[in-house]
Amino acid sequence: MKRTILLLTSLVLLSLLTYSQKKEISIKEYFTDAEFFFAAEAYVDALQDYMEVYNRGYQQNPNINYHIGLCYLNIPEQHAKSIDYLKIAAQTTSIRYVGSTLNESHAPIDAFLYLGNAYRVLYQLDNAITAYNEYLGILPDAAKEERKFALKQIEACNIAKEYINDPVSVKFTNLGNLINTNNINRNCVISGDGSTMVFMTKLPFYEGIFMSKRRGNNWSRPENITPQLQSDGDQMVTGISYDGSTLLLVKQDEFDSDVYLSTYEDGKWKKSKDIGKVINSRYWESHASLSKDGKTLYFTSNRPGGIGGMDIYVSKLSAVGTWSDPENIGGQINTIYNEDTPFITEDDTKLYFSSQGNSNMGGYDFFVSGKSDSGWTGAENLRYPLSTTDNDLFFYPLQNGEIGYVSKILDDSYGSFDIYAIEYVDETVTEEAITAEVEDEVDEESILQEDESVEETEFIADEEKPGQLTDEPQSVQVEVKAVLFGFDRYSLNDEAKVEVDKLIELLKKEGKITIQILAYTDALGPAEYNLALSERRAKAIAEYIISKGIDRARVKAVGKGEVDFIALNTNPDGSDNPEGRKYNRRAEFKLAGFDKNRIEIREKLIVPEAFRVFEK
Repeated sequence: MKRTILLLTSLVLLSLLTYSQKKEISIKEYFTDAEFFFAAEAYVDALQDYMEVYNRGYQQNPNINYHIGLCYLNIPEQHAKSIDYLKIAAQTTSIRYVGSTLNESHAPIDAFLYLGNAYRVLYQLDNAITAYNEYLGILPDAAKEERKFALKQIEACNIAKEYINDPVSVKFTNLGNLINTNNINRNCVISGDGSTMVFMTKLPFYEGIFMSKRRGNNWSRPENITPQLQSDGDQMVTGISYDGSTLLLVKQDEFDSDVYLSTYEDGKWKKSKDIGKVINSRYWESHASLSKDGKTLYFTSNRPGGIGGMDIYVSKLSAVGTWSDPENIGGQINTIYNEDTPFITEDDTKLYFSSQGNSNMGGYDFFVSGKSDSGWTGAENLRYPLSTTDNDLFFYPLQNGEIGYVSKILDDSYGSFDIYAIEYVDETVTEEAITAEVEDEVDEESILQEDESVEETEFIADEEKPGQLTDEPQSVQVEVKAVLFGFDRYSLNDEAKVEVDKLIELLKKEGKITIQILAYTDALGPAEYNLALSERRAKAIAEYIISKGIDRARVKAVGKGEVDFIALNTNPDGSDNPEGRKYNRRAEFKLAGFDKNRIEIREKLIVPEAFRVFEK
């Protein structure tokens, strides 16, 4: 009996020991897999495995938090989630960090650098500068390059503040759900006659190369031409010839990236071929594009002898069809940092490219440089909102740069990066003109003051122009509905214009009514920037109303910034609530100068109960 009990006890202990060992091995396996995916920059897969480790008792481990934060920072639309993890990582750092072991109980000092990057891409620029300064404070004296890079990021944050407060006026037009999917869509190139478009779309197991043909004013259903090129999903589109007969691609593996060509013959694309050893080195060639005549190749490489990391090079096609030895385009364009994705305009006078250097907002920005007989001019940033504080790569110009194509995540995107056509907007009435003329022509006492203490009082008309109704008396109800804005946008979308048009009709019918526009933002971003953004929103509506023939003396635009939230900005656990935030990005309207006995104004903004802060 005792032997039986002893045997059972031994079996139970052995079972418990075996289970414990399996559990420990399982965590190590998850960590090993995570490290493999992380090194391959497969951040979604790496994140899943790191989270398995995290949830098995490593919630406070700085090393695991560091890697989870970096994964989120490298996944589109997930940047905001990186901050909490990187903050934990930054609490315990060491210059003797060894990251390839599960036993590491510190994070590298780079945690401060990446925390700064996370704040920067989310436009929390003051927080970013603080993190960069903390990084500088613990850097070893010998880390001169790292110090130079951190100082560059602080400079970028200050440049970003300047550009954001003085944005260029551009219109982004989504190419629609025939071209864009709910996954990543990018690298759009279009032939000079506008008839052929080729671009990349992320598919379940690879990135496919697609072609669409213009049919009148529309694009045809895209065709997956990856099989025609005989690509294994390892090639990317980088350029197309002006006549649409030649594609330029790069083929990448873990060790090399080279330029390839394909030609369009008999209605299909030929198998892509290596462009040759003159262009392709044993180093990394990441991009190539052609001039209109097809005789000049612009490409990027990190070959020895350059100015920085990736530099832009130029090669000429000879009469016998061979490429000349590449020449570095020079220090007017190339910097000690990376340059990429160069495109020359049809008239051969402007080069559009992306750069981590020059006057930069952070990451890669879009730049343009002029070309003349004497050489290249300095690089000019395309500025916000074309350039952002995140990475901006692949600006494809058409019509000599009057329009372009980019890949961005905006409010009307279908899920991730979508392809947009962009064009510059000619503002016939500037914001300053609107503000100045309103202030000059309207008695200050006739307008509701911006002070919070009187914001809720009634909007009072000019005493010399009491609100007398011009049409014959008729009792009416007028519904005034607030309008919403896209994230970081101040232009009116079609739905907003419908609502504002209703107000314009009322203002035309009732000639003594005055209107005040109160615009707001959500809580994401610096308060100073959000105040300026809300002012731009209010003035954009004012400009639209005035453009329809309404006397500017009857219109007042007020930006309130990130105050008076009517919906949740964050969830109870502190995580982001994008669905709630969209209701805070609004403009409301106050009308005055009307007979309250004859016209009833009803304000309306429906906020779903799940996101509501209070009843509006």
